Amino acid sequence: MAKFWFMALALLVSAGLWSAPAMAATEGTDNVGSSTQGGGGEDGAADTTLGSKGLVWTTDGFSLRVTTRVQFRLTYQNEVANGAHGTNGRDFINFRIRRAKTKFSGYIFQKEFQYEVLLGWVNGGDGIVEEAWFRWAVMQYININAGQQKLDFNWEEKASSGSQQFVDRSYANAVFHESYAKGLWIDGRVGDDITWLKYVIGVYNGVLRSNTDFRNNDRNIRSENFTDGIVDGDMMLNLRLETHPLGDVKKTMNDMRGEDEFDQVLFAIGLGVNYFIAGFNNTDLRPDSVATATASGRSRTTQDTWTFTLDGHFRWHGLSADIAVFYRHTDFHNRGANRFNPGSSYHNGIGDLTDMGWSIEVAYFILAQQLSVGIRFNSVDADEFWSGGSDGHDFGVRPDATEFGLSVNYYIQGDNLKITFDLLMVSQQLPFNPNGTLDGVYNTPPSRYVFNPGVSVHNGADHNDLWIIRLQLQWIF
Repeated sequence: MAKFWFMALALLVSAGLWSAPAMAATEGTDNVGSSTQGGGGEDGAADTTLGSKGLVWTTDGFSLRVTTRVQFRLTYQNEVANGAHGTNGRDFINFRIRRAKTKFSGYIFQKEFQYEVLLGWVNGGDGIVEEAWFRWAVMQYININAGQQKLDFNWEEKASSGSQQFVDRSYANAVFHESYAKGLWIDGRVGDDITWLKYVIGVYNGVLRSNTDFRNNDRNIRSENFTDGIVDGDMMLNLRLETHPLGDVKKTMNDMRGEDEFDQVLFAIGLGVNYFIAGFNNTDLRPDSVATATASGRSRTTQDTWTFTLDGHFRWHGLSADIAVFYRHTDFHNRGANRFNPGSSYHNGIGDLTDMGWSIEVAYFILAQQLSVGIRFNSVDADEFWSGGSDGHDFGVRPDATEFGLSVNYYIQGDNLKITFDLLMVSQQLPFNPNGTLDGVYNTPPSRYVFNPGVSVHNGADHNDLWIIRLQLQWIF
């Protein structure tokens, strides 16, 4: 299998180099010298450039850029009980390749016909294709896009993992981001010297992340038939607005501008709005036989979720501050018979959920473009929901948590070669009985029971603390 993937990658790179494509604009830092081979592109001869932004191949009407990002990480985690019934002792130390990704980007035929394909080599069952989209850059005010991308809903998730201050994004981001999505979207920019408005608006598939996580995640390959359990007319609408009144703020989590420009004050404000509808079967929200599908195979339960984020970003003299707040509300509805009895003390029916969170991340370059330190503080308050036949909120979408963090980055060649150290303390309030694998949890709390004579009942919710130390080497070529 490894040989197969190696051969596939080699063929893909060879085909791209032989037949054309990619563009110069890409994320990353230009701290590595470059070398150029070949003739100019004016007469159709090829230009090949190898430098800080990867391998660039340009011919008349075609361009291809290839970059690869690798992150190798050491993690130590220590779990400490906090309270009478907290969990304790599930400690570990682990080496891993956290990310290994190759990006192909550029244009075909004309510079306004742009493309990108991002392949992730350590994604397991999620598939290797992370992004694959085509863009018709009509003008600065309107550009038409189709394909799959990481959804442009909130700033931190959209910022590349290669230009983060910490080795991974925050707990709050893990709870509220909308992951990958397939669809059609339009983006544009209003303003010439100043970006007064940057917008993205689109319509996408609505693929439920899980029966206990009411967000979109549409990364896997989907079939084109109703009975696959996914395609059910579910859709998602997404809007992102930003303003950059003093100049464009690069979508990173620090201020890595050089000494010739970092004295300019920059700030940006962003707003994300997401509406998501999907059908699903969940016996915890709709128990017994009515939770099963109808005769057509359509789920009897549906949900619609509104999610909002408001964020602000400040840059000056190597100092950066990124602040975000999140709000999400989920309502549940029924197809067919409704067994919910509002007069019963046993809430074996449909309720709703409201989740909120916020995050603050501040970083400062002690040595310009060489050494930075950062701090992080974020918190999530997530509703728990009814379990069929119970009079308590026994199932949590995910634990409430507060995260504190400290990070240090040493840049050998900008983001292209850097070492990151961070220390996190995550304090979790555990729901009665966490249901399944909870996305965004650093160490999923186990189910906990206390046994009375002949009777099994749930414990009350309690706390635990996770201390996490991470050291990561990143290289981009």
